Amino acid sequence: MDVILHMRKIIFILFLIAEGLFAQSFGQNKVQYKEFDWSLISSPNFDVYFYGEDTQLAEFTAEVSEEAHEQISKHLRWTLKKRVSIIVYYSHNDFQQTNVIWQYMREGIGGVTELFKNRVVLPFEGDYEQFRHVIHHELVHAILNDMIYDGNIQSVITGRVKLRIPLWANEGLAEYLSMNWDTKADMTLRDLSINERMPTVIELESYMAYKGGQSIWRFIAEKYGREKIGEIITAMKMTQNAEKGIERALGMDYEDLTKQWHKYLKKEYWPDVVGRDEIEDIAKRLTDHKKEKNYYNISPAVSPDGSKIAVLSDRSGYFDIYVLDAIDGKEIRRLVKGNRSVDFEELKLLQPGISWSPDSKRIVIAAKAGKSDALYLINVKTRKKEKFTFNLDGIFTAAWSPDGNQLAFIGTKDGASDVYVYNIDEEKLTALTSDIYSDSEPSWNYDGSVLVFVSDRNGDIAGLQPPEVIIEHDFSQKDIYTIDLSSGNISRITDTDHNEDYPIWSHTEKNTLFYVSDDGGVWNIYRYKPDSDPVALTNILTGAFQLSLTENDDYLVFAGYADMGWDVYSMSHPLEKDAMEVPPTRYIMNQDNVSEDLIDLRRHKRSQWSTGRSTGKDYQGWVFAREYDHFNQPMETPEDASADFVKDTTDLTDEGYVSKAYKTRFTLDLVNGYASFNNVFGAQGMTMFAFSDILGDHQIYFGTEMVIDLKRSDYFFSYAYLTRPTDYYFSISHIANEYFLGYDMNGYQHRGLLRNFSLMSYLSRPFSRFMRVEGGLSYHYFSFSEWQEVNYYEFEEVSNEDFSVVLPVTSWVYDNTVYGYTGPIDGFRQNTTLVVSPGWGSKKMDFKTLKMDFRKYYKIGRYSSLAGRLTLGTSRGANKQKFYLGGLQNWIYGTGETDGVKDNSHFRNNLLDGENDLEDVFFSEFVVPVRGRRYMEQVGSNVALANFEFRFPFLLALGVPEKFMISNLGSHLFFDIGTAWDKGSEFKESIAGFGWGMKINMGYFLLRIDSAWDINESGYSKPQYYFSLGTDW
Repeated sequence: MDVILHMRKIIFILFLIAEGLFAQSFGQNKVQYKEFDWSLISSPNFDVYFYGEDTQLAEFTAEVSEEAHEQISKHLRWTLKKRVSIIVYYSHNDFQQTNVIWQYMREGIGGVTELFKNRVVLPFEGDYEQFRHVIHHELVHAILNDMIYDGNIQSVITGRVKLRIPLWANEGLAEYLSMNWDTKADMTLRDLSINERMPTVIELESYMAYKGGQSIWRFIAEKYGREKIGEIITAMKMTQNAEKGIERALGMDYEDLTKQWHKYLKKEYWPDVVGRDEIEDIAKRLTDHKKEKNYYNISPAVSPDGSKIAVLSDRSGYFDIYVLDAIDGKEIRRLVKGNRSVDFEELKLLQPGISWSPDSKRIVIAAKAGKSDALYLINVKTRKKEKFTFNLDGIFTAAWSPDGNQLAFIGTKDGASDVYVYNIDEEKLTALTSDIYSDSEPSWNYDGSVLVFVSDRNGDIAGLQPPEVIIEHDFSQKDIYTIDLSSGNISRITDTDHNEDYPIWSHTEKNTLFYVSDDGGVWNIYRYKPDSDPVALTNILTGAFQLSLTENDDYLVFAGYADMGWDVYSMSHPLEKDAMEVPPTRYIMNQDNVSEDLIDLRRHKRSQWSTGRSTGKDYQGWVFAREYDHFNQPMETPEDASADFVKDTTDLTDEGYVSKAYKTRFTLDLVNGYASFNNVFGAQGMTMFAFSDILGDHQIYFGTEMVIDLKRSDYFFSYAYLTRPTDYYFSISHIANEYFLGYDMNGYQHRGLLRNFSLMSYLSRPFSRFMRVEGGLSYHYFSFSEWQEVNYYEFEEVSNEDFSVVLPVTSWVYDNTVYGYTGPIDGFRQNTTLVVSPGWGSKKMDFKTLKMDFRKYYKIGRYSSLAGRLTLGTSRGANKQKFYLGGLQNWIYGTGETDGVKDNSHFRNNLLDGENDLEDVFFSEFVVPVRGRRYMEQVGSNVALANFEFRFPFLLALGVPEKFMISNLGSHLFFDIGTAWDKGSEFKESIAGFGWGMKINMGYFLLRIDSAWDINESGYSKPQYYFSLGTDW
């Protein structure tokens, strides 16, 4: 029996171990800038988690949630059978630190509902109406999860529930039940209808999935009655198919539903066209979102001298600030690059505001800058910036005073949004308002003595009401107010039933204001003078927003929505414009027909149960089917499982809610079979159990592949502690692989058992979203034993070799890349890792290895990118590591060549030979890809590898029109070149390959097919074909 020959196969497991130990990591960070002291209050159906001593926002959340549950249950014919946890953050910056959701909560995400525990996570950003809407929206998802998936992801993983509610149906229903309809949704659908751009039901995606889906549910409710909503969802659940559910409930498939919906839209919006103007009929368009193939050109600010316009745009694929020529809109320069540096992580997309200095030389903007928001003063020529930070949770919509020495802005602190003024010379911050109401959009008058702003304070002009009044306050409607800086007196300018926004002062006519209003159902521009009624200056089809005036009032610049996108427009001589009549839209004329419970969404009212004690409201009345009656039984609270429902679950006293300190308790998230693929051993599998607490700050993972006994089984345990700025990890693992080695001369089997037991402690300290330092210490015990069969399937150990080692490791990681469908498409990432073996352990191994990986990506057009990578490595010491150069990651199939002759091996050399002993292989590293070459084409203690790829959609290469691009089918051209060597005097010639490939996104993995030509002395080889798994590097 050639035991050594089979040993060479067994030793491949060491590659798996080394790959897991030294794999270089990338990815951006979720930074814990501060620690939160959590508490909770409980209502009949919800547990609201909050931090700080003030319970006002948590109580508001609880009461709005109960009202939302009542309304949603009525429509879905379902009441919650499991309690829902709601985690509330006081700002978007705090929200981005949550550990409930793994993903980074980028700008624009107003809330999220996850399916592991059916938790709702929300940020409060200073606007109660927006917050109410988001609460209601997310609770639609939570109740649907409870109804369809039993409130956790396990039913999906096991395949017990196969229903996937389409995005348009899921998000559209959440929008419809949380707000019914409003003038901005009406604007979006009117624009689609009049431009004949109406998508089919299955084409609804991205933002249109929200608004288009909302419109479809509105159409269904108006035509068939709102009872159909619950019937459709129930039918989807019964058939386990969304389209079949609609067909069962409505008698029509997606195609018929599309036809009926389109007919409804035409009847609803075509009458609105008569007598109204396109925006381009009354103003000059300065940007073109269709030509630039982008969506946003917003927040325009014209310089006082009228020569330039600063604008926030996504024309580059990021949100950047550009300076445009005010006459023709031509780009002068890109002033700020957003989303890829610590200073400008986010540019306040939802509440943008750009303002110029009086001398037209600088602008002021608010941006997320690491752990807090900041104001930046930026020179438009030199790009030199000055930064101001304050002890506030959020900063929005800055405005520069006429004297150039003061900055007005909206700041949020502890759940309140107020108007602030910062004196630059005195370095003094003053809060002009300090109350419970939501304020926004401050703007200076001509001499800097008065500020105008928007607020939902209604009649409480001075803001004297206590915080608890917000529960009963009508915060759905906003008016315009002014505040005198010398006296602090606030005056109300508008008092209407509709909304006003974006007020600005005239510079040449004292006390004249311009603003926008949705009076009549369309957002038009209005002019206000104290001695007369406001007059409309426009009567457009869609909407105008975010006004800005030149210093001489000759031009009014604004952002307008039309043809499915936002552009900047300029209107001349606004003071001279005649008044226009704005007829009401069909939506406004038919508002009286809206069902009462949906009207109440816009006119917040307090429920009976929340008046001091629970009244035991009977939610059973909202359940229409007998089989659901058992779901109306009382639910236990997590803090007191034996508590009486009415007495203790709502946790109310005469003074209000009872706040309880948060306690860490673990519950199961999921049980799942985990599969992976390795370069050497192919498919790997394990059953994994995941546990965490409600806040996700403590996470436990346990996995096992139990066979026969512990010695021959794989298992691991890991714990993550994530509450502090530094994340801590600890793990224990055991990997065992038993292999058949062959038969001896007596016909008895010989088997080998390879084991690795590891203890690892690890920490990660992010300094920003893009940069972190990592470090750890690991202990490894490695053994290989041979077992001989002595009787039928009875074995005894005949040899054993083992050793142990302790390894410190540290890494510096930077990553600001942006991902496409198959991998990074823009930005830069690098990983520098130092591994040191100081001679600890039984083997006394001595080596120091430094590895560096640099990757740069350039986005080219909308779909393509150019990628470059440089990998460097060197090892020193008595037992220096070896680098194995060649092959590609997760190579699953494909023949290789040896000196021009095809064979079936993926390896150039055997892993265990005269050049490599057991320890060499265990602590060596495979450096890939070099396509056209196999693993171990070159071996050395130094390595250098360069890779280049041009990535593009596969169909684009065939000349298929852009609108038919398929996102899950990509292609690439590549060139790989590298070398490995030991001493400088032994420097080897490089190896290289080139070719092209395809990749197909299979949902759970990326299948890659490469055709490569090896460059050799005689030119290049015949094409070699490779099949592999994995994303783009």
